[in-house]
This record gives sequence, structure tokens and C-alpha cells, in this order.
Amino acid sequence: MRPTLPAPDGEQTWYRITNTLDGAGTPTAAVHIYGDIGSWGITAAAFVEELKNVDAGEINLYINSPGGEVFDGLAIHNALRSHRAKVMVQVDSLAASIASVIAMAGDRIVMSPHSQMMIHDAQGVACGSPEEMREYAEFLDRQSENIAAVYAERAGGTKAQWRKRMQAETWYFADEAVAAGLADEVAKPQRMTPEEEEQARAIAAAWDLSVYNYAHANREEAPAPEVAVTVDIQPDGATVAAALLDPLRGDTAPVFDPAAFRAATVAALDPMPDYQPDHMRSLMAGLAGDAPAPEAPARPEAPYVPPPADTAPETDPEQVAVAWFRSVFHAVANDAPAAPTPTAPAPTAEAPQIVHVVEPPAPADQVAVDYMRTLLTNAAQNLAAPEQAAAPGPTTPAEPIPAIDRNDFERSLREAQW
Repeated sequence: MRPTLPAPDGEQTWYRITNTLDGAGTPTAAVHIYGDIGSWGITAAAFVEELKNVDAGEINLYINSPGGEVFDGLAIHNALRSHRAKVMVQVDSLAASIASVIAMAGDRIVMSPHSQMMIHDAQGVACGSPEEMREYAEFLDRQSENIAAVYAERAGGTKAQWRKRMQAETWYFADEAVAAGLADEVAKPQRMTPEEEEQARAIAAAWDLSVYNYAHANREEAPAPEVAVTVDIQPDGATVAAALLDPLRGDTAPVFDPAAFRAATVAALDPMPDYQPDHMRSLMAGLAGDAPAPEAPARPEAPYVPPPADTAPETDPEQVAVAWFRSVFHAVANDAPAAPTPTAPAPTAEAPQIVHVVEPPAPADQVAVDYMRTLLTNAAQNLAAPEQAAAPGPTTPAEPIPAIDRNDFERSLREAQW
């Protein structure tokens, strides 16, 4: 249970929204978050509902708060980010815990002289079984990762780096907050109005930071934050691009800074608002391409060793033979005399040119039939003539009739079948 922190005017509220005029007479809205955020049953719903009625083109947000409810603070942060007005944040004294997240909603963040800012992991109270306690611890881890993303979007770097600083409960003086990218500038000292002095004293006297379970009461008691982190770059995209292009404006070659290159590369992988990651990557690629290359280490030249003269190269016998035959045939073909061109007589009108057409060979069956006929014709001619009547006159003995040789006759038949 947190103690009740009474407001100086007796009202139980931790914020005030009023309409004012700037030096030029332009309507503006002044929002004061002075106190424990979300206390006494006044949640962010009332703040957001009242913020909707602000029609000014600029909101001046003044913060002096030790923190409060996480979800209320995130709702206020998003309501300010989505408002059509330009939001100018000024940390009057302290922006701790979720109040520092609300400060990140500003288009410009100014730290008053001697003011402080604190970031840490989300905290809460739970009771129950071991399983319920583990679930609540995981819940707090997820909320802390979500808050770390807000710091990374505004100040650059990665969620893991900001989570490490949150786990250490890091306190920043005004100039340290600017150096870390959580703020844009430290305001010049100026006097407060009597009403503002009275309100600040009343709230400061009412605060008891020991009830928040903070590891340190203020920046004087906390260790110095890590300022030599190369990934903490300014969140304004135009400022980053101008700083990167500045070495290219001279006549000399740009000097490649590995630390700056790593920082810009990390920022491009985990982009901040107001610039495109693709633009950052192309810009850094151009710088890396224009940077002078490192000198290559000198290497001793290897002495020339000629191959042994008596060592013949290994060859394939088959390839040697094929190549030799090719060369021989090429040589013979090149040396052979050209064939004489035949001279044909010129055709005349009286003697027309005769074209001899070769007749195609006869079919095989016709050849066999002609051969059979020839054999039979020869056999018929060799047969004996028929007997004729004897002519009157002296009787002469008749010539004997030749006998038919059986073997010759069968051979003739077989040849006829073939």
C-alpha cells in the first residue's frame, strides 16, 4: 500500500490540463504531471478523456513524478503520441519509472537544470503458489521488455541493451540523459513562478521514495550510468543522416569509423522513429564503399622454380595415337592433288544431250521364274526327237537315243526350285 500524497491545492489528482497562450499569443495546452501516476483511483482514463478536448496545436508537458502504474503510464504515452498537437516535454525535477516512459512521447524532451531521470524494470506484488509466482515473474519480464522497446525507439540501441540498464536501475542527471539519447537538451536556468515553487515544494516534501522499493533514492546515491556505449546515438533521423554525410562534404576522403558504423548498423536493425531503415542501410553501405581499404599485408614473393628438364609430362597413349592419326590424315588430305574437273562437251542443237537412265534391277521372283524357264528350255532341247517314218530308199541304221541321266535331271529340278 502506498501512502496518500496530498496535492498542494487539496485536490486528489496527479495531473492538471489547462489552456494557455505562448509568447506570440498562440493557444497552447499546459499539462502538469506532478505526482504518483494512477493514485487514489484516478486512472489514465480520466487523463485521456480530458486530453481529447485539447484543440491546441502544441502541448507543453511538465513532468515531476516518481512513477506509478505501468498500464496507466503506457496509455498516457500512446495518447500523447497519437495526438495531433506537437508535444514538448520538460522534466522539471524527476521523471522516474513509468514517468520516464511518458516523457518519451515528446517530440522534443528538455531536462531542467539539475533534474533527474530513472529507468528500471517493472515491479509488482504477488502472492500465491510457486506456479503463480513464476507466472507473475514472467508477466513482469514481458512488461519490462515492452518498456525497453520504448527507450530503444526514442534513444536508439536495442531492447537488450536498454533492458540491461533497466535491470541495473539506472539514474541519469540532466546532461547524462541527453548523452544517452533520452532527452534532447538541458534547459537554461530560469526562475519558477511563486505558484510553481509552492507546488514543487509541497510535492517534493510529500514524496517518500522508500515505498517504491527503488534500489537508490536519487542520482547522487546511484552509480554513474554507462556513457561510453557506441550504440547510443541521437534519435532524430535528420540529425543522424546529416552527421553521417558531414565527412562527405569536404574534399578529403572520409575516414571510416568502425564504432560509428557498428552503431548505425545496430540502429538500422532496430530502427528509431523519423527515418527509414533502408535509407540508413544504403547510407552506411555508401560510406563503407567510399572508405579507404586497409593496407594488405606484404607477403614474400615465392622464388621461381623451373620444372626438371629430364621429366617428361605424363600423357595418355590413346590420345597420342588419335592425335597422330588425325595429323597424318590431315597432311595427306592437304597434300593430295585436287581431282580434275571433267570437261563435258557443250550441247548442240543438232545433237541433243542423251541422258542414260539406269534401269532398276528386276524383282527377285521374276529372276527365279526366268531362270526356271531357261533350265526347262535347255532340257527340252536336249530331249530326243520323236521317231519319224522311214523314207523309201536304202535303209540306214538309226542313231541311238541318248539315255536321261537321273542325277542330272534331279539336279536341274533342284536348281529350278532355288
